[in-house]
Amino acid sequence: MSTNILGLGIHIKVKNFAKSLAFYKTLGFKQVFAYGPQQKVKEDYDGVVFAHGGTKLEIASGHRAVKPKVFQQLLSSSKISLMIQVPSLKPLLTHCRKANIPLAVGPRHYYWGTLEAVIKDPDGVVLVFIAPYSASQAKILHADETWSTK
Repeated sequence: MSTNILGLGIHIKVKNFAKSLAFYKTLGFKQVFAYGPQQKVKEDYDGVVFAHGGTKLEIASGHRAVKPKVFQQLLSSSKISLMIQVPSLKPLLTHCRKANIPLAVGPRHYYWGTLEAVIKDPDGVVLVFIAPYSASQAKILHADETWSTK
């Protein structure tokens, strides 16, 4: 049997909806749907869906099938991370500096041909931003080169 997968989505159960919404919007995530007490689509809690290509990211402050205490938990490990492809890390790093978003891991050059940087959302979800490697970009970004060889 093979499964015909049409897309992929991630649902993040957030502790502070307003803070998470502002975080993802400031990074440029495109909102395509909203629901909640003050929205056209009514629900007892707030939620937003962002979409990029065939991927959807949903954040919500509640869910009918999830116990409320789950929304108060923060992630304390990097067991799961979102991998986000970008053409360049430079705009992200500039934005993070201006928006006071700390880098969890600064720019690194990996031997498989990428430049990567890591930030965490307000609930501790790891976001890995990945750009194609270029020597000139690595130099401009002061990328850590210790990961560039195996």
